[in-house]
Amino acid sequence: MYTLEKEKNNKYVAKITVSADEWENYINSAYEKTKHKFNVGGFRKGKAPRKMIEQNFGQNVFFDDALEMAFYNEYEKIIINEKEIEPVNAPEIDLEKFDETGLVFNVEIQSVPEVKLGEYKGLKIEAAKGEVSEETVDAEINQQRNRLARFETVDKEASLGNFVTIDFIGSVDGKEFEGGKAENYRLELGSKSFIKGFEEQIVGMKSGDKKVIKVTFPSDYFSPDLKGKAAEFKVTVKKVEEKELPELDDKFASNVSEFETVKEYRASIRKHLEESLQSNLKRETENKLIDAIVETSEIDVPDSMAEQQLESFIKDFEIKLSYQGLTLQDYLDQTKLTIEEIKKEQKENAVNTIKTRLVLEKIIKNEDLYVKSKELEEKITEIASKYKKSPDDYKKSLGERELIYFENGILMDKLISFLMKENEIIENA
Repeated sequence: MYTLEKEKNNKYVAKITVSADEWENYINSAYEKTKHKFNVGGFRKGKAPRKMIEQNFGQNVFFDDALEMAFYNEYEKIIINEKEIEPVNAPEIDLEKFDETGLVFNVEIQSVPEVKLGEYKGLKIEAAKGEVSEETVDAEINQQRNRLARFETVDKEASLGNFVTIDFIGSVDGKEFEGGKAENYRLELGSKSFIKGFEEQIVGMKSGDKKVIKVTFPSDYFSPDLKGKAAEFKVTVKKVEEKELPELDDKFASNVSEFETVKEYRASIRKHLEESLQSNLKRETENKLIDAIVETSEIDVPDSMAEQQLESFIKDFEIKLSYQGLTLQDYLDQTKLTIEEIKKEQKENAVNTIKTRLVLEKIIKNEDLYVKSKELEEKITEIASKYKKSPDDYKKSLGERELIYFENGILMDKLISFLMKENEIIENA
């Protein structure tokens, strides 16, 4: 049996009492579950009586397994009976008493915190604004021209816009530092990919020239060992290349697109950029609305939930690093940071992420929003067609996680549609 007390911020403390008879049953269950693990002389494995195993391995040999069974069985009863409790993490257990009368243990259960919703209807939100400029169109076209650029090795002084191939060795206070050395490094002068002042000092050098370049690392440089430090780089220029962009004419347009003229090609680029911008502005406006709702809502996020979210952030970051061929430890070594320091920096972001999720879940519950089976089937059919599969074949390939993902996507679309309808979006403010 158990008693339950509610503390602040939706934390509950359950006192669970297990009688001597109940405890004996748990011990027997633990024996039945684990007896095959014990070798006792004179008995085949798994056939030794409980008392023989206890005599050979100690009276408390089944204690841990029995305690685990007792806890999970009793804990499950609490979760089934107490509908208001929604655990957010593994409960904390404290064994208070264990004697011939049975045992008593206390369990702390952190439930999802209460959400006091602010206003989520009738708000006035200014729509996000932006436009596609001629400069943006030019930049997009120039990216394509740069992808098709030709490079010619020249015997002349390097200038901004040229590419140089260099060897360099960097040092601080006369000592080389990690990551400060490279051979045959290809650098675009003016790209600002090196420390301020480095690329500018290569301007005027020719193939075969050597020079000591002096720079100072910025005060906000990622490596603590190099922040604000004066450094010297011994640089050797091995090659200078000029970049030649293709002419922006009708021939170029027909080569890189389905269009015959620059005018048509340019119009298609603008259309694509405007569609992309409108999609981004729509998302930004939706986020502004959600932020406004969350800001007026009250939620006291428990530390345990924030810690879980931070762990999730770290795992996601680790995956992103792996795409760059790095491990989390590599990053920590380079930045001289610790996991705890990263978590401290991300704490506010983690709390806001949790608040947003809980507020949206509360609105979904308040407004009784849900996904109909027909809507899920339509979504599966839509995606199946993209993969040129029949809906039935595609559905068979999906696991439960994928189906939940699709369902959550539909539900979120419904929620956003509801919020945009119930609030005023001011377009021309």
